[in-house]
Amino acid sequence: MKFYRLWVIAFFLKFAGSAWDASYHFKYLFEKYSIPHIVNFAGFAIGAFLLFQEWRKLKYMDGLSRNIATIGYVLFLIGIPLDFSYHIAYGIDLTTWSPTHFVYYIATAIMIAGVWRGYHLYTKGNKPGWKTYHTWFAMFLLECLVFPNMQQENGSISYDQYIHGKSIASQEILDLLSDPASQIFGGIAPWLYPLYSTAVVSLFTVFVIRYFRNSRIPLAAAALYIGLRFIGKLIFFEVGYPTSYVPITLLFIPLCYLLIKKIPWAAGLAGSILYFTALYGICQSGVLITPPAVLWEIIPVALIGAITPLILTLKHGQSDQESLQEQNAG
Repeated sequence: MKFYRLWVIAFFLKFAGSAWDASYHFKYLFEKYSIPHIVNFAGFAIGAFLLFQEWRKLKYMDGLSRNIATIGYVLFLIGIPLDFSYHIAYGIDLTTWSPTHFVYYIATAIMIAGVWRGYHLYTKGNKPGWKTYHTWFAMFLLECLVFPNMQQENGSISYDQYIHGKSIASQEILDLLSDPASQIFGGIAPWLYPLYSTAVVSLFTVFVIRYFRNSRIPLAAAALYIGLRFIGKLIFFEVGYPTSYVPITLLFIPLCYLLIKKIPWAAGLAGSILYFTALYGICQSGVLITPPAVLWEIIPVALIGAITPLILTLKHGQSDQESLQEQNAG
C-alpha cells in the first residue's frame, strides 16, 4: 500500500501547489520558478518515479491503468511549454480559464483516473469505502474539476479589497488592472460559475456512485476538499497572501445523492437548488464575500442538476439506474 500512499502524497503536493499558485498570482506577476510551481513540480516528480517503477515491472498497477496515468503525465508535460508560450505571446492572464490551463486540468484528471483505477483493482478484494484512499483520489479529481472556478473564488475577495482600497496585490499587478472587475474575475461571465460548478460536481458524484456503488465516497471527498480549502485559507491569511471564498455549498449536491437514493434526478434537482440557494443567500446577506450570484441562475442550475443523472443512465438503462439507487455501506 506504500505505493498508493506515495501517489496520495504526490497528488497532495500538486493540490497544495496549485492552490498556492492561484493565490500567488493575485499578488505577484507570473514567474517560472515561483515556490508554488516548485511544490507542484515536487509532486509531479514523485509521480514520475512511481510510473517509472511500473514501466520497469508491473507490480501495483495493471497495464491499462499505468498507460492511462502515463498519457495524463505526458499530456501535462506537453502543457508546460504550451503554457509558457501562451504567456509569452499574450502576457500575464489573471484567469484560470485559459486554453493552456485546461490542458493541465485534463491531463491531471486523466492521471488521477489512471492511478485511481489501479488502486481500485489492486484492492478489489475489499469493497470501496470512504475511509480508504478512494476518498483521497476522489477528492483530487473533484479539486481538478472545480479548480477553474478558483478565479472567481479568489477574485471575489480580491475585488472587494480592491474597491475598498485594501488590496494586497503588488503594484505590478495593480498597474495591469485597466478594467479591475473584469480582470480580477478573469473576464469570465459570472453566470458561468454556478452552472459549471453544478455540472462538474453532479457528473463527478453520479460517476463515483455508478462506478464504486458507494454514495459516501463523493460526500466524504467533498467534505475533505472543503476542509483542506479552509485550512489553506487560514494559512494564506496568516502569511499575508490573497484568500478565497471556499465553496462550502457544493457539499449539498453529494449530500442529496446520499439522502435521496431511490430517485437520482430528484437528488440532483434538490442538491443543485440547495447549492445555489445557499450561495445566493450568503451572497445577498453579505455574511461572506462570495462570487456574484443572480437569482435567475437557479433555473439553469436546477435543470443541470436534474438532467445530469438522467443523461448518464440513458446508455446503460436500468442497471445504471439501480446502481444510483443502491443503498451503500462503508
